[in-house]
Amino acid sequence: MKRRHARSIALLLLVCMLTLTASGCSMLSESGSSSKDAGEATQALIDLMEGMKASPSAETVDLAQYSGELTDFALRLFKAAHEDGENTLVSPLSVLSSLALCANGAKGRTLTQMEDVFGVGIGKLDPYFRSYLKLLAGGKKALRLANSIWFTNDESFGVEPAFLQANADYFGADAYQVPFERQTLKKINEWVSRETDGMVPEILDKIDKQSVMILVNALAFDAEWENVYYKDAVKTWKFIGEDGTMSDCEMMFSDENWYLENAKSTGFMKPYAGGKYSFVAVLPKEGIS
Repeated sequence: MKRRHARSIALLLLVCMLTLTASGCSMLSESGSSSKDAGEATQALIDLMEGMKASPSAETVDLAQYSGELTDFALRLFKAAHEDGENTLVSPLSVLSSLALCANGAKGRTLTQMEDVFGVGIGKLDPYFRSYLKLLAGGKKALRLANSIWFTNDESFGVEPAFLQANADYFGADAYQVPFERQTLKKINEWVSRETDGMVPEILDKIDKQSVMILVNALAFDAEWENVYYKDAVKTWKFIGEDGTMSDCEMMFSDENWYLENAKSTGFMKPYAGGKYSFVAVLPKEGIS
């Protein structure tokens, strides 16, 4: 009998075209190197994290400490991402982890604006993500979170060692310096495919010539239900859209123990195997958009 597993993927891609100022981004800096001319510039991919190790003194924190602020960030993100008539899937965890990593390369007004969006200062987010990733690393990895940064190898730019150390201490992201060309496009897509177990074979079809940094996040979730759905629990049923129209859909049927309700919605919670994660579905009541 066929088992139904839960498997999902969220991908975030930020292509940054940075104008460097004294008060803006400090992740990249002008190297001023003229030891090689353009024709002699290396074309190889350089692993910027090679030899970088996390500082043993980097602190960890209670993950519940900032739950209110980070839930608020998630809700504001959902509201901002909503478009009438569109069905949008967005992962606050993906967005927050990528931008928090990036914020370690910002200062001045840029950093202030990013922290205003987060609702939490980077000094608090860094140890939060160190603790979160440490938690994910334990046991069977149902949820995998991975970041990578790809810097142009243009000799006008260098990458600050302090940024790479912060990455090693708190995020453990892959960081590469590489020419932004077709071969790099292939390498980025290979990275995405590997980190998502092949669920997303590629994310980019071109690299903009003005880009100096590409930031990629992959969030993959693959777990079995605590009580799995077998083939005979899947039936065709009517789905009612917001506008009242009906369509036939395959639905999974089960009895659950966790029922949720407030004035505007009803819902349920169904645990995955091991009890570490749960699926939560919330349905607006009739008349609620």
